[in-house]
Amino acid sequence: METSLAARVSNRVNWTLLAALAVVVVYGTVMVRSATAGMSAGDVMLAKQFAGMAIGGLLLLGLWFVDYHSWEGWMGPLYWGSLFLVISPRIPGLGDAAKGATSWLQIAGVRLFQPSEPAKLLLIIVLAHAVSRYKGDLSRPADVARVLGQYVLVPLALILAQPDLGTGLVFVAIAMGILLVGGLQGRWFVAFALVGVVATGVVLQFGLLQEYQEDRLLVFIDPTRDPHGAGYNLQQSKIAIGSGGLTGRGLGSGTQSNLLFLPERHTDFIFSVIGEELGFLGALALLAVYLGLLFGSFEVCASSRDLFGALVVIGVMSMWTFQILVNIGMTVGIMPITGIPLPFMSYGASSLVTNLASAGILLSVWSRRYGV
Repeated sequence: METSLAARVSNRVNWTLLAALAVVVVYGTVMVRSATAGMSAGDVMLAKQFAGMAIGGLLLLGLWFVDYHSWEGWMGPLYWGSLFLVISPRIPGLGDAAKGATSWLQIAGVRLFQPSEPAKLLLIIVLAHAVSRYKGDLSRPADVARVLGQYVLVPLALILAQPDLGTGLVFVAIAMGILLVGGLQGRWFVAFALVGVVATGVVLQFGLLQEYQEDRLLVFIDPTRDPHGAGYNLQQSKIAIGSGGLTGRGLGSGTQSNLLFLPERHTDFIFSVIGEELGFLGALALLAVYLGLLFGSFEVCASSRDLFGALVVIGVMSMWTFQILVNIGMTVGIMPITGIPLPFMSYGASSLVTNLASAGILLSVWSRRYGV
């Protein structure tokens, strides 16, 4: 009886995913503490991060033990709920601006969370369900237009209206991953690429970007541009990573972060702190943990007993992979600075809670791969 119970419990756990998840959460907490140690609100920030970990952990457990198929009867409320989350910061009295985007939900002047974070997860579930209904044959133009219009373009337009380019790019990556695995034919992706090129040209030609977005793009093209202004973050990030060498200066001993040369060191540029304090080996260790996380997620996707579950997993994997590549890329100058956080590592309870909840859904898919 005991053996049978132990086997049943073990059968519900993807140990690769769970182990990588545990390591990256602990790693992230340690680095957030190190990055905020010299800040006046460092203790408060760490407490908020622990609160996010606790809430996210509870959601992970809850979503793990709930059959993910139960979400299928709630697609309408989930869709409209995701759209409400996206537009909620634009509602007078509810939104609060930060770094050029109205991206925080607040009540009575108190910031609560960034609604775009949970909105990503809801949109993954809704889009995955919409695409799965075509059973891998999303080929008719009318079907493609319906899915793209209702489940991609409408949310994307609302996200960009904040304006929140970073979240918009993440959602595009999510949508492309789900549509690719969901059976959308290759010619549509060629069309998307052409539309993207034309849209980028229009945006640049007519100056539709915010001033800070233009500055970031120009710095990406010419990293030496405005080293004391728009290019300052990138320059300090490169100095931090380069000064870490093979093994780093030691945890909590980074001069770039401790002497406040590196801006946003606890959020957008926490990878730079890792590079300076733990060196190349510390950065390599993080990449290894991320590979374990994505490999475990791939196992879940491959074992899913239906297309809906597989597409949800693909959506989460696309979200994590894109954010990892862009965040690390921007710290070394091979990607433009977008303000996209590093999953499980950057300070921010909203992001941490959403990522842990996403992991809970992945574990739910794994637990029910045999229909149990």
